Amino acid sequence: MSEMSEPGGLVLEARGVLRVAGEDRVKFLQGIVSNDVAKVSERRALWAAFLTPQGKFLHEFFMVERAGSLLLEGEGARLDDLKQRLTRYKLRARVSLEDAGGEFAVAAVFGPDALAALGLPDEPGAAAPFGGGLAFVDPRLAGLGARALLPKDDALAALRAAGVA
Repeated sequence: MSEMSEPGGLVLEARGVLRVAGEDRVKFLQGIVSNDVAKVSERRALWAAFLTPQGKFLHEFFMVERAGSLLLEGEGARLDDLKQRLTRYKLRARVSLEDAGGEFAVAAVFGPDALAALGLPDEPGAAAPFGGGLAFVDPRLAGLGARALLPKDDALAALRAAGVA
């Protein structure tokens, strides 16, 4: 099998974005997802899971901060279920949950020099502005490439401008 010689990128139509906004967003998610939400920022993405109280896996997603909101990038067909389950825990927390899939397209960028094409260091979870949105190195393993949350109408143009589409 030959290796790819150039970075590549594609829009992941099956992925979506859920926005968690409000002053209690970090505190709200901190106790109900599997990672330390306090470490998420506009410069640091994390991977997390939502589990039942018994520890059964329900959802997995990437988290990154943008403009005072936490963006959860996950399986698009199941985001409504995640939103519904999170809403059950909301109680008096000052948070809002909304589908941001109409605003963002999710892209994967991979291959040699993919991180450099997005202006990212080779460090899991590193995030930076990109193409009118943001890009982040896969927080699980840098070798898996990067994800980008891009303005829906300009996603392909941003990938082409970076030389990855």
